[in-house]
Amino acid sequence: MTREERNKAIKIILNNRDKPLNEIKRMIKKEMPIEERTKFTSENLFRLITELNQAKQENNTVSKGTRNTIKIEREER
Repeated sequence: MTREERNKAIKIILNNRDKPLNEIKRMIKKEMPIEERTKFTSENLFRLITELNQAKQENNTVSKGTRNTIKIEREER
């Protein structure tokens, strides 16, 4: 799976969170070339979702760290 295909798949996942996994998987497969469709499994979909969730957690921890720093600075003044 190339970066472009991965980015398209992630956008599909984000835009269709309310739909079942099988339907999301079908939507992703529609965007792929025929050769790649047979290789794409539910496991690949779960990996994409996991990567997406990990990226969100990393962004949350970074933002939380900066918020705590700002609060400490305000208390010291």
